Amino acid sequence: MGSAAGEVNAGSTVAVDGRLQVDSVGIAYRRISPGGTDSRHISTGNSPVIVMLHEGLGSITQWRDLPEQLARRCGLEVVAYDRGGYGRSDPLPEAYSDGFMEREAAEVLPAVLDELGIRRPILVGHSDGASISLIAAGLASVVPLGVAVIAPHSFIEDICIDGIRAIDGQREQVISGLARHHDHPRLAFERWRDVWLTPRFRHWDIRPLLERIDCPVLVLQGDGDQYGTEAQVSTIVQSAPNATGHLLADCGHVAHRDQPERIAGYLADFVSGCAAAAS
Repeated sequence: MGSAAGEVNAGSTVAVDGRLQVDSVGIAYRRISPGGTDSRHISTGNSPVIVMLHEGLGSITQWRDLPEQLARRCGLEVVAYDRGGYGRSDPLPEAYSDGFMEREAAEVLPAVLDELGIRRPILVGHSDGASISLIAAGLASVVPLGVAVIAPHSFIEDICIDGIRAIDGQREQVISGLARHHDHPRLAFERWRDVWLTPRFRHWDIRPLLERIDCPVLVLQGDGDQYGTEAQVSTIVQSAPNATGHLLADCGHVAHRDQPERIAGYLADFVSGCAAAAS
């Protein structure tokens, strides 16, 4: 079961950190409530909850203040969690396989939501977390009110592999930077790098799932993303029945770092619309 470990005030929000177990892996999470309400006393069963899934080398803290901004702007609880091997979560007992995102979508995400009592999620994902969100909605392992994705991958592009090779050339500098956010930064980096650079992973493709997603979908991507092109936006918008997309000028892969206000605005409008439609 999840257990609160500490409370942190952030302006007009309150963040409560805790841990839960998924199989043998301890998962760190943060619940952020709006308006100074103690999130330990919020009943999430019938209320929409924003659930944030981080990027391939991401963590709760690498979302910066975006979770707090969404809680304040939307008046909804926000939950972010560190996937196994990232942030403050336990390392996974095995290396990633080709289907690591499918497992996260079909098994881990539903278990986290169930443990936290979240039945009406609005998923917000970045990069790998964006793909996991789309897979979960396409498989119906989760039934979200909406899915907002930043810099998603729906198939593998050459630019993505080239970008990962480039960052691997700076691995020690990258790992040093990750150490501020991750208990096991080298393990996190090498697991991520190894699976993405496996030749057979070039055939990974979730496009057949996109047409099964019937909830609203928002796609955001920077025009300077070093891991993907505009084809990711157009593919999802053309395939998912209720998808809209925006290509952001002068913006890279970590859009919430490069254009924080713009990203927060797009997400807040989308989330508020999903919540209102479901009320």
